[in-house]
Amino acid sequence: MKKPLVILGVLLSVGSCLLWGMCGVAAKSVSAPSGGQVSDGYWNASAVTGDGRYLAAGGDHAALLELSSGKIVERVPGMVKAVGADQREAVVVGYDVAWRLPGKTAVTPVPNLTGDVVATTPEGGWVSWTRTVSGRKWRGPATLFVTSPGESRRLELVPALFGKIGEARALPTPDTFAVRVGGVLEDGRVLAVAGWQPSVSGGSVEELPWGFFAVDLKTGEASALTLPLGSDAALNQNWVQKIAASDGAAFLVVAAHDGKQISVGSFAQGADRPSRVTSLASTGAASAVASSPNGSWIAVGSESRGRDNPAQAWVIDQAGAVIWKAEFGKTIVGLHFLDDRSLVVTSAEAKAVRITLPEGKEQWRTP
Repeated sequence: MKKPLVILGVLLSVGSCLLWGMCGVAAKSVSAPSGGQVSDGYWNASAVTGDGRYLAAGGDHAALLELSSGKIVERVPGMVKAVGADQREAVVVGYDVAWRLPGKTAVTPVPNLTGDVVATTPEGGWVSWTRTVSGRKWRGPATLFVTSPGESRRLELVPALFGKIGEARALPTPDTFAVRVGGVLEDGRVLAVAGWQPSVSGGSVEELPWGFFAVDLKTGEASALTLPLGSDAALNQNWVQKIAASDGAAFLVVAAHDGKQISVGSFAQGADRPSRVTSLASTGAASAVASSPNGSWIAVGSESRGRDNPAQAWVIDQAGAVIWKAEFGKTIVGLHFLDDRSLVVTSAEAKAVRITLPEGKEQWRTP
């Protein structure tokens, strides 16, 4: 595995429940010894170690899976706030304890995390973000946080950071300036998309640019990864949106939901329009998206909407064709491409599956 930093997830804030549609999993209390069987558990986050040996998942408990076999080799009871991974170990953060796995080595002090965690940094810090929501509307700017041992920094993602994109509209408050945050790129910058939320009337969309950016956590500078992108009702008008990037941010991906389908747009770095857009029929919004390291494949996962509308996962190739699709009982919480051309999918029902691409053959599936 080239990347020691892996996208991860957390228990989401009320604001995220309203705007991102990710809060369909109810918490259940669970307790079991390490390595024991846990019933009725759930996961809402997963991460893979950089060496490709382990996957950690967390929700109402934490589990460490051996990726070669899918076997759960370690289990820790208790509610999990976030999971992350470095090159060889996973880190599980609870509400008053934190552990390194395997081995269950205590992490002190326990990271004091704010908002929704999206990634870890090369230095072992946690990147999270939050935004105030009132009456189902944003209030004020989105805020990035970097939490490291003994240090915490914050950066308000105001329109002025985003150059021509932020200058496209002059308003006294940033309440309608949309920002979505993805993972950490190889150079330590954070992937983001930004743009003023355009008005829509009678099928006509106000022309306001948006674009992909790399945000430097130390300087606060937001560098454009694309040219300004034109308004597109399928890709940048919706509340629920997920983003990802290939190695080096050579290829950029956005997945947005309009209530009936997920539109998946792929962009080359420096482009002014998508190279392709794929539509996926889905009642559930996009809950996860990932790009393979070289951008050859895009994986997308959706929320579940009850027994009659299970979660789905897809893999799309460079031509925009779906080469693999599967249903899951509950929301997809993690999508992880590995260096051997395989993909690991984790779901909220505390299950995982590993498939080989492009064949889509299962290597293993947890019970």
